[in-house]
Amino acid sequence: MEEIIMKIVAVCGLSVGSSVIAKMNIESILSEEKRDDIDVDTVDLGSITSAPADIYVTTRELFEGFPDEDRDKTIVLTNFVDKNDIKAHLDPKLQELEK
Repeated sequence: MEEIIMKIVAVCGLSVGSSVIAKMNIESILSEEKRDDIDVDTVDLGSITSAPADIYVTTRELFEGFPDEDRDKTIVLTNFVDKNDIKAHLDPKLQELEK
């Protein structure tokens, strides 16, 4: 097993519903890509400052409440269920960070 070198945090309103779905889909994508060096977690918007991450994933509505310092590393999705949409946003962000 590879060492965890990157952290992705899915952010939703209460950290129990949509972020868990996003987490499961992100983990599925990473598994398909054989990326076991990335840890995925969930958090509610109010706790984001205590959840440091390389990439945050959230919705457009919640993005408005994000701290300024985390906006550049945030992927804004319209659908946490659509794996193709998640992958289309996630892969370029991972490539950007790994340069």
